[in-house]
Amino acid sequence: MYFAGYKLIWLLFLTHALGLYVQTLSARIGIVTGRNLAQHCHEQYARSIRIPLWLVCELAIIGSDIQESIGTAIALYLLFGVQIWAGILVAALLSYVILGIQRFGARKVEALFIAMIAIMCACFGVEVFMSSPDVREITKGLLIPRIPASATVQAVGIVGAVIMPHNLFLHSALVGTRRIKRAADVRHASIREANFYTTLESGVALLFSFAINATIMIVFADIYSRGNSAKSVHMAEQHLPGLVEAADLLRGAFGDLGPLLWAIGLLSSGQSSTATGTMAGQYLMEGMMRLRASPWLRLFISRSTSLVPTMLVGVLFTSRLDQFDEWLNVLQSLALPFALIPTLKLAQSSHVMSEFAVGPRWRAFGWLAAAVIIALNVYLLLPLIVDLASYGVAAACMALALLGMYLLFVYILVASKVE
Repeated sequence: MYFAGYKLIWLLFLTHALGLYVQTLSARIGIVTGRNLAQHCHEQYARSIRIPLWLVCELAIIGSDIQESIGTAIALYLLFGVQIWAGILVAALLSYVILGIQRFGARKVEALFIAMIAIMCACFGVEVFMSSPDVREITKGLLIPRIPASATVQAVGIVGAVIMPHNLFLHSALVGTRRIKRAADVRHASIREANFYTTLESGVALLFSFAINATIMIVFADIYSRGNSAKSVHMAEQHLPGLVEAADLLRGAFGDLGPLLWAIGLLSSGQSSTATGTMAGQYLMEGMMRLRASPWLRLFISRSTSLVPTMLVGVLFTSRLDQFDEWLNVLQSLALPFALIPTLKLAQSSHVMSEFAVGPRWRAFGWLAAAVIIALNVYLLLPLIVDLASYGVAAACMALALLGMYLLFVYILVASKVE
């Protein structure tokens, strides 16, 4: 992977804007109908479609679990010198602690999320103030769309990291806790009010997310651009800095405070995603497949499934943890259409949404965004297929068959009628 400096800030911003759009749609589905996205998928799709759709989304959740474990393990290594494999085990145990807090009520969980987001903002924000970013380059990166040919994986990874497919299922379910008046004389006004405040909440949350991710991008772009040393230039041209290597760069630029803030931010980031993944999996399993399991059992299954590949990488391929993490972001992007397409289909259906169905302009915007995401995914996969062709005809045919199945399933979802 290669480091793109300030050049992908525009993509980061647009991805967050798209994230606000799709999260708003998924929340509106839950608010208007009183049923979440997974429940609608159960009603709208045949079993032959529903099962692979569920499996793809579950795979994305497991990939997210692996990312959280890697991030937490690296944070513990940087803070306390804990070995990566031991940090992965600690991360699994911390998941149950986070889940236990849910017993004290939703407000306590929300307070925990707010605290972790505040910690991340503080840590990464201080590092921006400690650096001296080039405002002109930041402006160019924000206003001039460009994706360096060597940063394709990074670009696709940004989309997957910001708009995780399981979050669409989660947002449509969380709004079910809102008290919405369904009586005929007040229903319309009550739903409009709920839609407004839900959009506002999502906008604020994604604004903080953009700020956190942008500060990380800006800090490392500044370190590389102002280093002016042969080593900095060579590193910038050769590869994207890994999470451990990033701490070394921060130490060289800001002293011991730099990696300390980085590690604390990483720890908060990894743990803040644990409860969301568990809750999303719970709603997905119960809504789409009508399978019921306690949150503890759900977390045990998810963590146990993700623990094996994470431990293998942590023990045998420690030097490749960051590449592994980057490709897990790509996995999120590959799985995104399978949550996005049902969301778009339901949100535009007057049968489902009645007078709250999205209008033609927003409908066109949503499908254009979906087409761009799918095109980016295919663009990323084609070189891999070419590489596999070097291993023989059988490997090439298998890769093409998998790509064909991917596109066929996308087409089936698009062509399916929503009633």
